[in-house]
Amino acid sequence: MSKLNILIVEDEFLVGADIEESLLVLGYQVQKCVASGPAAIAEVERKLPDLILMDIRLKGDMTGIDAANIIRQKHDVPIIYLTANADLGTIEQAKTSLPYGYITKPFTEKDLQTNIEIARFKFENDIQLKIESDQYNALFKKGDVDSRILFFDGDEGLMKINMDDVYYVQELSDDRCSLHLRDSVREILRSLDQIAHRFPDDTFARVNKHTIINKSKIFLAKMPEIIIADKMAVITVDEERMEEVKHLF
Repeated sequence: MSKLNILIVEDEFLVGADIEESLLVLGYQVQKCVASGPAAIAEVERKLPDLILMDIRLKGDMTGIDAANIIRQKHDVPIIYLTANADLGTIEQAKTSLPYGYITKPFTEKDLQTNIEIARFKFENDIQLKIESDQYNALFKKGDVDSRILFFDGDEGLMKINMDDVYYVQELSDDRCSLHLRDSVREILRSLDQIAHRFPDDTFARVNKHTIINKSKIFLAKMPEIIIADKMAVITVDEERMEEVKHLF
């Protein structure tokens, strides 16, 4: 999985330097550390980060919440608040900008990493839902949606796939899968666990940790191996899935 590029907005120099060092130790990239709301807005306009760590109480007329609201009007970017104030009033104010996390100072590297990874996961899922919703609205009139059509994000943008054309799905890495169709292979930017629910059990079966097959595309089964029709791909069934897969034949 690619490294997150993170913008730090913190008006205390030593605190900002400490956060930057922690992020680098954890394997993230730091785009910049700025000390005010206007500087944060300007930096986002210059280059959109993957995530923002935003101190709520900043020096000057603009708070971190003010800056976050302005940024959100133009950009989709997850924001995690940093604050020494955990009172209910501050939390209620912060909620209006729909943050992806809220970390109370002082915090540990583990706190930082946990909140960042949760924010990353939630943001990626939110964007996927938004993409699919926008695509459906753009392509179909109400009542015209084919339930067999799937949408996935790939390197070249959103892909429209008929699930009946899918022979099998294979995980390539923790953030990438390949869809094996009759005459092509398409890569999508999701893990198998993230997309497995889109393939209905009446048509598809997960036969090992990294593979989902289309039941109708099975050419031959000689357990623990399955041969996929047309593709002639040989796929091995995990031992723990053997019993549940046997009934397919």
